[in-house]
Parts: sequence; C-alpha cells; structure tokens
Amino acid sequence: MTKQVFPFNVGYDCGNGAVKLKFSGHNQDLDFIRFPSYFVDVTKCHTDHQGKSRVTYVSGTDAKYNQELVGKTWVTGDDAAVLDIRDQVFENRSDGKVKLALPLFLSGVAQLPIKRKHWEFRLVGSVHDAEIYGDALKANLEGTHKVVIGGEETTIVIHVVKIFDEGFIFKPASTTNTTMMDIGNGTVILTRFNSEGSVLHRSNPYRFGVQHLYKKIYDHPTVRAIGLDRDIELIRKGVETSEDGKILYGVGKGSVNITPAYKESLKDWCDNYLKEPINQADKFKLSGDRVVVVGGGAMLPLLSKNFEKKGYVFNKQAPFMNVKKLHEYACNSLSSEAME
Repeated sequence: MTKQVFPFNVGYDCGNGAVKLKFSGHNQDLDFIRFPSYFVDVTKCHTDHQGKSRVTYVSGTDAKYNQELVGKTWVTGDDAAVLDIRDQVFENRSDGKVKLALPLFLSGVAQLPIKRKHWEFRLVGSVHDAEIYGDALKANLEGTHKVVIGGEETTIVIHVVKIFDEGFIFKPASTTNTTMMDIGNGTVILTRFNSEGSVLHRSNPYRFGVQHLYKKIYDHPTVRAIGLDRDIELIRKGVETSEDGKILYGVGKGSVNITPAYKESLKDWCDNYLKEPINQADKFKLSGDRVVVVGGGAMLPLLSKNFEKKGYVFNKQAPFMNVKKLHEYACNSLSSEAME
C-alpha cells in the first residue's frame, strides 16, 4: 500500500529584487523567507562555497530549462551577493522570473529550518504578467526535482496550483473602493478593487521600480567618489537597514554616510518615475478610494512618511502582503485583508 504524502503549502513571490516565500504544513507554520534575487552558478568556480542556499541539481522533469540545470551547482541571495559575478532577476526583466524561479525556489527550500529527504509542495505563485509568462513559469517549476541540499540528496515535488498576476489576489476589506499601489524592485502596478474585493482595473506594469532608485544613488557624485568597486548591494542594505533616516554605505568605521545622496536621488526618482502612478492613485483617491501601498518600495525612508501625509495606508508587512495572500490561496483559506 502506497503511503499518502500530504504536501506543504507555499506562497511564492519571485520578485525582481527579492524572493519572498511562505511555507506551512504538517502542523507547522513557518516564518516568511526573504532574500535578494541573486543567483550564481558555482559549478566550475567557488567550489568551496558552502552557503546555506547551495543546491546541486541532479535530475528533473522533461522541461527544457530543467534539463539545462542538470549537474549544476549554485548559490543565491546573500551567498551570491558576496561573489563578484551574479545574475539577478532584474537584469533580464522580460523573462528573468521564468528563468530563475526554480533555482531560487530550491535555494529557498534549502534555507528552511527543517530538513527532509522528500518534500511535496502545493505552490501558488505570481508574476508581473501572468498572461505572457504564467504558463512558462508553471512549466519550469512543476514536477519532480532531485537535488543535493546540505550534502544530502533530496527529492522535491512541486504541484503548481495557480500563477496570478502580481497584486491580483488581494481581497481588501473596506466600505469603499481600494486602489493598491505595488512598488516593486522592477515594476510599479496599480490595481483597483471594489468594496467586495473584486478587481475593477489593473494598470499595465510601469517598467521601473526601486532598482532604478538604487542605480541613481550608485551614480551620484558622493557615491561615485567611493570608487569603481562600489557595490549596489551595499546601497540596498543601507537603505533597508536605515535608522532615523540615516543611510550608511557599509558597516563599521569605514562606512560612508550617503543620506544626502539618497535624498537627492529619491526626489529625482519620484519626479521622473513615480510621479505618474502617484498622480493616478491620487485621482482614484479623490473619487473616494482608499489607497494602499504594498511592496518593498512602500517602506523606503522619507517616502513612507510622505505617503502617510497623503493619507495612504500601509503597514510594516507591506513587502510580504503579496506572498501572504498567495500562501492563503494555497491553503484554501483566502480571506479579506483589513490592511490597516
């Protein structure tokens, strides 16, 4: 008699800037996992790199891309960030999520606090344009994958339940319409919901995001003075770990205060990029909509205070709101979201 295997439920948000994952199952509700969307193939170099995200792909289903992974070893996230050569989802925006979704997911599994020789997952994911990329994303993820994690051969079976457009799965609870502005690393998307949580309108993704802000900071004269070996990853970390509005490039005695460069770059980025979606959100707000800001960009220093002054709604879980709802769908427990 075949033993029945109950799958873990997982929400998967493969963002341009960061991977967000939420797992649960077998009476365990695991914390969110978040790491930068970096990937480095270390098959022929850095063979001594033993980061927690290290995965070797042994065999998999017949999907063309999965066959290309056979025999390869990689690291992702912070493990990849310390290496000079790395791929990022953002660098190939047209199909970067399709290409890197499986390696990034498998590295996410490698970082789980529990280890198993056999995993089965019910996965619900999202992509910025599900009509164009949803089927390919599903094909690359789905199936049986044999990998080596932590020196142990592990079988990972993925059942893809559904791939949503980013932001489409929200069911905001409100007595009015809700306009949700999702400020991601590579895109900004506006989605408008009625009071019952049904989608009224979804904008085409604006092809810019927080990564463009980081590039402006990188090119600022103050930061250029650091030298040619300056690292945009340290800029990202400085912004995400800022305290009292102070942003440092690096840590310790050698760190550089780049707060003035950040403020100037933020203003320029808002004027040249974010102005259009904000104007559109404000029009909906004048019509009585509540405007909710989600995504990593919702928490940018100074910008979040401006949003508060405008009466926009957001919370400290803003970067995880999408993956939270994807996970709920995987668990068949999708609920309305207060978002207060």
